[in-house]
Amino acid sequence: MTESKIDNDAIAKIGKKSPNRKTKSRRMASPTKGETLVKGVIMGYVISSASQASRSIASALLRHPLALFSTGLVAGFLTHKYRKEIIVVGNRTTVESKNFVLRQRQNLLDLVAECQEHAQDRDKLK
Repeated sequence: MTESKIDNDAIAKIGKKSPNRKTKSRRMASPTKGETLVKGVIMGYVISSASQASRSIASALLRHPLALFSTGLVAGFLTHKYRKEIIVVGNRTTVESKNFVLRQRQNLLDLVAECQEHAQDRDKLK
């Protein structure tokens, strides 16, 4: 056998799918009530642990003046370092919120106009 024939056989074997391979046509089964309950309990435990940890860290910072001062120093340094990015994000947020309010106002005006048209049509039918 030549080397190219061996190489082609190896490539062909790699490319073929095994006959015992499961198809992906089946959907995943929906979770049972027990699985949902366990997931909820675990998520509650994680959230309460994180909340407790944050409370203990905050109380430790408030009890020790040096820790509070160093936290303020780090926050000030990071704020100064990223001040341009903070300003850009703030400006972008104000523009997006203004656009959001204008879109909601337009949607509300369209809804009110549609309601008035329906009221006029109903009055004409009576």
